[in-house]
Amino acid sequence: MSSLDLDGLRKDLFVHLQRGSLGSLDNRTDHKEHSLSFLAHGEANVIFRLNQQQIVRVAVNTPNQRFGGDFSLLTSFEQAILDYIQGTGIGHELQFAQSQPAPDFPYTYLITNYLVGEPLNYSRAHLRQCAETLAHLHRLPLSARYDVAQLSPPVPVIDQPLELFYQESKEYAQPYLDSAEADPAIAQMIQALLAKARSRLGLAHLLTRYPHRCLVHSDHTYENWVINDQHAYLIDWEWAEIGSPAGDLGHFLSPVTICRRQGYALPPENRAFFLQCYYDALADKQLATAIKHHFAAFGPFPAVRSLCWTAGYWITARRWYAEANNDSAIERIRRLQESHDQFKDLCEAVMAWLDEGVTT
Repeated sequence: MSSLDLDGLRKDLFVHLQRGSLGSLDNRTDHKEHSLSFLAHGEANVIFRLNQQQIVRVAVNTPNQRFGGDFSLLTSFEQAILDYIQGTGIGHELQFAQSQPAPDFPYTYLITNYLVGEPLNYSRAHLRQCAETLAHLHRLPLSARYDVAQLSPPVPVIDQPLELFYQESKEYAQPYLDSAEADPAIAQMIQALLAKARSRLGLAHLLTRYPHRCLVHSDHTYENWVINDQHAYLIDWEWAEIGSPAGDLGHFLSPVTICRRQGYALPPENRAFFLQCYYDALADKQLATAIKHHFAAFGPFPAVRSLCWTAGYWITARRWYAEANNDSAIERIRRLQESHDQFKDLCEAVMAWLDEGVTT
């Protein structure tokens, strides 16, 4: 990812907003003077805080291949998601969208409300709140108002997630397995992991026997949650899809996902606590039964895919950042080394998950 002049971007955006979007937003707020400050820089978006009540998400990169490098597709995709969940309290409330570049500002962006809270810390209070938010998201299609058909396109539909995630896991791991830099011990772990995942592909029939399809967020890194005393919100929807709710549960509980927060490992009793809170929050015994079967079959696969992606990323990212000399590149190289040091323990945890028995 090429470096951006963030201050220049902020100034250009502010001038652009003053010429247009702020006029419509003024009808919603009491602001007479406006301010715009840098808030965060992710892989896909640069985020600015507008006044006190809003944020602006500017699309500056498209690491997700589904957008083919087109910023406007990323913004339109997230706009569709936010339109779908508008008023549910699950995530941001969309206030304005510019899905095509303007003559005076060559990027696309979304303006939403500002959410007050902190990232997920895996305390029981946070686990309960996240479980309730995910249950709310996953039960939306029980209402005709939230038919997921209205989301496709642009949101992709995943009909056979076990096979898809297995194939993607193989593809993600291949750059590492083919590399002269590969550690033979780690390569052997990856091969064993893929073999174990392949042996579970026959469980896909459980998803067919107990059908339920919904919007799935798919990226539960702790920073993608904003949590306060009242509620847990999901943000950053660029990896969302329509498919099995077990994709969310599996990614949320993946040791690879959880480890991103300062090397944390979730105790088994807290894992069970989260799942029980989730099933209770569904408030529908038939739906809970269906999702339990989905989770038993598909639950470990997001963790398998994340591990394989991590190994492949070691090879590709080192090439990207090897000659970069900025804080972002240095931090990413540090994280690469950290994930390498943690790989054995994470792989053992995912293998143990794959070994869990399934009642069919």
